[in-house]
Formats: sequence, structure tokens, C-alpha cells
Amino acid sequence: MDLLRCYPTVYSLTILINCLCRSKHVDFAVSILGKMFKLGIQPDVITFTTLLNGLCMEGKIKEAVVHVFKKMEQHGCKPDVVTYSTIIDSLCKDRLVNDAMEFLSEMVDRGIAPNVVTYSSIVHGFCNSGQLNEAARLFKDMVGRDVMPDTVTFTILVDGLCKDGMVSEARCVIDAMPEKGVEPNVYTYNALMDGYCLRREMNEAKKVFEIMVRNGCAPDVHSYNILINGYCKSRRMDEAKFTPC
Repeated sequence: MDLLRCYPTVYSLTILINCLCRSKHVDFAVSILGKMFKLGIQPDVITFTTLLNGLCMEGKIKEAVVHVFKKMEQHGCKPDVVTYSTIIDSLCKDRLVNDAMEFLSEMVDRGIAPNVVTYSSIVHGFCNSGQLNEAARLFKDMVGRDVMPDTVTFTILVDGLCKDGMVSEARCVIDAMPEKGVEPNVYTYNALMDGYCLRREMNEAKKVFEIMVRNGCAPDVHSYNILINGYCKSRRMDEAKFTPC
């Protein structure tokens, strides 16, 4: 590049880091960050967040926080909502929900407003950890801060409630969705159907299927598999055979 009098910029090196992360050469991407400092090129928030995301995708959350997030602050680059959401999502996937909550508190204290993606990640983390009360509390806190849940957030909560045997509560969540201007999708309905099937309440599962179709939401292969599997486990083989596909 020097011979051609073409010098790297923060933009071009960020693209390179992104390509390296996508091709799973994250360690090489980290070394590019080090070279940027040596060249006197100041990485921006996009550079740091891209590298953070690459490390998190590889399951290297500790390296992401220690080697990238802390360096980011040392070099005077302020993290944004995407930066925090990336770390929070990775922590939740590793079931480190308490750590994720600490980052949530930190970003709020710094005046960075969490968005629906941030909250959805932590709600999912609480649900996966069996902490349904905490998930519900955070859901209410989210609404209280005027961050409106989307279909993904509602579906996460419905799925968590169903897996914990709280199908009636999950049904109430779905019934409340239209009031919030959010429509259930096939994943939301599938989660509720599966919840009823796990309790062998096949008549209720069939009703959910019919409501889904009536509301113009097309069932997918999982919808049919959930019903057929439920009928089989309930020893209602004739109904399993005649479930339309």
C-alpha cells in the first residue's frame, strides 16, 4: 500500500477486521487492532464493536471484555448501545445473566438507553436460566422505560413460560400482544402449542393452531410436527394421522 501511496484508514481497516471476523480469523483481526494503534490510526466505535462481535461469536466473551472493551475506554472511544448490546447478548448466551445485568446498569448510568434488542437478550437469558420472575420483572421495567417489546421479546417470554409449565400465563401474554400493537408470528404460536402439548392438552393446542390459521399466520413444518408429536405422545394416533400437512 505504501508503494502505491495508498494508506489504510479507519474505514478500510474496519472492513478488513469485519471480513476476518466473518471468516473466523478473529485472532488476526485482534492483531489488526494493535497495528492500528502503532500506525496512529484511532479505531472508532464501529471498529471496536465489530471486533467485539467477532470475539463474542467465537465464544470469547472474556477476551472481548478484557482486550477490546477496556481498551476502547482507555483510548477515549465511548461505547454505544450496539456495543453494550453485543456484550450483553453474549453474556446471556453463556448464562452469565448477572454479569449482563451489571453491564445493563452501567450503560443506564452512563446515559446510554437500552433498546429492545438489549432487553430481549436479557429476558432470554433469564428464561433460559429458569428465572421467570426476573424475566417478567425486566419485561415490565422495559415497558416502564417506554421501550416497547417486539414480537421477538414476546415470543421469548411465551416460550420461557411454556417450558416452565406456565401455559395459562403464556396464553395471557399472547392475548395482550395486539393491545400493544404487536402481532404473534408462527414462532409465538408454535411455542404456545408446544406448551399445551407438553401438558397433553391437545384440544387447546389444536385451538391455538386454528387461531393461528384464522389470523392469517401460515403454519410451518414445526407447527405440524408439534401437533403430530403431541398427538402421538397422548396416544391419539388417529388424530396424528389426519393432521393436515
